[in-house]
Amino acid sequence: MPAAKPQKIEILFEDGSRVEEDFELLPTPLQRDLLRQPFATRPSPHPEQEKYLLLEWEDGWKEVMQVDPACTEINRYYVISRPEDMGRLSLNREDGYPDLIEVIRKPLYLRRITFIDNFHLSPTRSDREGNKTDHFFKMSNKGETFASEIVAFKKILADEKIDPKELQTEDPTLQKERFERIRQLMGLRAAFRQQDVFDFIAYLARSLSDS
Repeated sequence: MPAAKPQKIEILFEDGSRVEEDFELLPTPLQRDLLRQPFATRPSPHPEQEKYLLLEWEDGWKEVMQVDPACTEINRYYVISRPEDMGRLSLNREDGYPDLIEVIRKPLYLRRITFIDNFHLSPTRSDREGNKTDHFFKMSNKGETFASEIVAFKKILADEKIDPKELQTEDPTLQKERFERIRQLMGLRAAFRQQDVFDFIAYLARSLSDS
């Protein structure tokens, strides 16, 4: 079951009057801006059933994002330069319409993408047309999904003396403190919203608890 999504947005005026609108009818940029806010997100009830995308750069920077459950595999990754660089990560979907994710941070230096499988990127060629250059990358499958993250997660739990089952506490304050501490130690950052990172940590905890 995916995380709960907002259904309506309500505005309260100082005179006590209210207006509301269906969330899906809001402009897409406004929806995205609202979903970035902590008050507009809820923890996933089943983080182990979500699908996560992990991006890692040459300098070790890591970002996590939840993606639509309908996404099935990576289609391709490429970068367009004109003159600024913009990465494009295409994910195939069950319904046939791929999801396109923009990679803004140093797109030419992205070196690992983990989604379903663990892929390392290497530049192959660049094609220039006018003031635009397309950069293409080879994706090499490099083993088990999230293997290095699971190893790092286990070490942090051992060092911090945390039982993975303790991360399933219903105390939101205690949970947030522990998850934030683990996030920092693992060097994880949110590609879109902070809750995605916390759900990913909960996914790792469930994986250990069930093993």
